[in-house]
Order: sequence, then structure tokens, then C-alpha cells
Amino acid sequence: MNGPAPWTHVAPVPSELAVTELAAAGLLRRRDVNFVERRRFAAEAEAEREGRRRRPGAPAVGVSPGAEVTARAIWLPFGADQAVLEVRLTGAATAAVIGSHRVMVPADAELLGTARALTGAVLVALEEAGRLPPWDDPFPEATPATYRASGLPDEAVERFLRGLAAEELWNWEGARRSYEAAAATAGFVEAEAALARTARLRNGGTLGES
Repeated sequence: MNGPAPWTHVAPVPSELAVTELAAAGLLRRRDVNFVERRRFAAEAEAEREGRRRRPGAPAVGVSPGAEVTARAIWLPFGADQAVLEVRLTGAATAAVIGSHRVMVPADAELLGTARALTGAVLVALEEAGRLPPWDDPFPEATPATYRASGLPDEAVERFLRGLAAEELWNWEGARRSYEAAAATAGFVEAEAALARTARLRNGGTLGES
């Protein structure tokens, strides 16, 4: 995500990474999107190409399906109390822009609300580009068309972020405990998706899977 980070809460990971990973978890749970993880995959694939050993606990890279569309988010301040969150979709093969969508976000927006607005913007852009198959979302609150505060407690989001910090170190047990604690909050579907991903990787899955 480009642009200045507006969040001032105390978190174990950078705010930009927090929003990105919360949005990624929001996409992981959906059956109409085949989300391809690139951030960790690319770093570990490069390490394997250079003959370096995987870090302790890191899963095998595996074979990633080819992504058809890439999404980029840009955060632009707009006046004193708002910002524009813009998503741009590009074709992976051509790098041509195939769609975009903007959503207004309060300058003091919460992390989870911002991530959900980002996820919603990605889905709107995909739908407008004709790239989103029909699917009935059992939890549409997680992908609002406009920014909406999540209403979930800060403690639950902090637990998610602690799980993310542990996962960044391939600390599977620490990630599992934190994601599980976060997922205990009703409606925190992103934590449920992250917990399922952690379980898959912990049990021998590869980074190349979605």
C-alpha cells in the first residue's frame, strides 16, 4: 500500500502490513477469488533459487498458480479528515490497467475497517472488470462497498496482529494461539481465514497454495 500510514495504535507489525494482511485474509475466505500469495512466496522462492536453506519452520515454496490479475492499493490524503483508498487492477501478463475503484476513508479510520474497505474495493473493481464469478457471501459485512467501522474490539485485532507477527517468523504455535484467540470474537472472519491458513502450512502445506 502506498502513501503515509495514518494509524497510531501500538501494533507488533507495521500498519501497512497489517492492513494488507487483513485484506488478504478477507480474500482468502472467498470462493469467488483464487487469491495467490506473493509476498512471502517471492522471498522464499528467491532464497531457494540462490541455494539458501529455508528458515527454521518455513514451509516449502511449492508451485504457485499463475496470477491473472494483480491489485495495488494507494492511500491518498484528502483534506483534513479524509483520505482516498484507491485500488488498481492490472493484468499480470500485460501490466495494463483493467480496472480501478476508489473509496473514501476517514483519516482516523481503524485498521480492520480500512482493510475491509480495501477488500470491498478489490471486489468491486474485479466485478466491474468482469472478473468476479457470482457467489453468495455468507458474511457481506466484511466487504462493504463504503468504509464502515468493523465494531470489533481493538483487543481482537491486536491478537490477529500478534498472530501475524508470529507467522512472519514461522512461529506456527504462536500464530495459531493468537489467531485462535482473535477468531473467538464473533464475526472476525479474517482471523478464521488466517487460522485455517496457519493450520495448512503447519501441517505441510506449501506457500504456493491459496
